[in-house]
Amino acid sequence: MPEPEPSSIEDLSRGLSFAIGRANRRMLAAGKGLGQGHLNALATMYRIGPIRPGDLAGREFVSAPTMTRTLRDLERLGLVSRIPDASDGRSILVSVTEAGQHEVLRARSARAELLADLLRELDKGDVVALRDALGALERLATIATDRPV
Repeated sequence: MPEPEPSSIEDLSRGLSFAIGRANRRMLAAGKGLGQGHLNALATMYRIGPIRPGDLAGREFVSAPTMTRTLRDLERLGLVSRIPDASDGRSILVSVTEAGQHEVLRARSARAELLADLLRELDKGDVVALRDALGALERLATIATDRPV
């Protein structure tokens, strides 16, 4: 029996949280390799370019010590490199190596393939509804906030 349609923002938020969380866990399992935190940091650097570790921690909603450990792991794997920050000699920037770029693209591809397989299982109306909601979901995912998660 299908769930009733959400009648409020609160109902919608609970439903989206559950559905997005479950879909994300399935895609994570399909991606294999790096854990989510490591892959998120790597993908952010891939998308925006060299960045200070503290700024990356802020973007990823993690503490500076957590990001330090993440970057240490990624550097050990040869996926990121550290370079001096030309605008501030006391700081460093981290950037994705060629191997790191390959890892981001590999993980994206594996997850997209799984999602495509799942989408093929839906009826056409559901696929159209998801396509139509994609813009709103993208905007939702990129809302800047200073509120703790």
